[in-house]
Amino acid sequence: MDKNLLSVAGESSKCKDSKTSIIKTGNGKLKVPLKPGRGLLDWIRLSNAGRMTPYPPARSVDHNELSRHDSEHDCWILLFDTVYDVTRYMEFHPGGIPQLMRAAGTDATEIFNEIHRWVNYKNMLKNCVIGPFNGQREKCIAFVNLILYF
Repeated sequence: MDKNLLSVAGESSKCKDSKTSIIKTGNGKLKVPLKPGRGLLDWIRLSNAGRMTPYPPARSVDHNELSRHDSEHDCWILLFDTVYDVTRYMEFHPGGIPQLMRAAGTDATEIFNEIHRWVNYKNMLKNCVIGPFNGQREKCIAFVNLILYF
């Protein structure tokens, strides 16, 4: 394997491509190659432009409904006490689609806190809010295993 690549595998049967290559840049940072126009700044511009179709007024979501939205084309996650439809965001996620799929249809709070505790997710996902979670959190916890190969 090329020493500049890092392979990340998640324990997710939901994602067709559970492996993705991550480029190790010259300054030592890790980066997932995204399609042109799909960077984080592109997402922020799109979110702030007011061109995204808004969701209907917020509604409560329980663990059963959350678990039904677990595919690349219909991906909901629970962050803290709010359910988000991250389907439109997936192509923009800096870690790539497979990393978001690790928590598709489940509670992503623990994974998020491990990796992105500093991120202002409420602002970044403001156009993705479905509504408050009113289910049993213990029934929708993501089981994830992150394996890094050098």
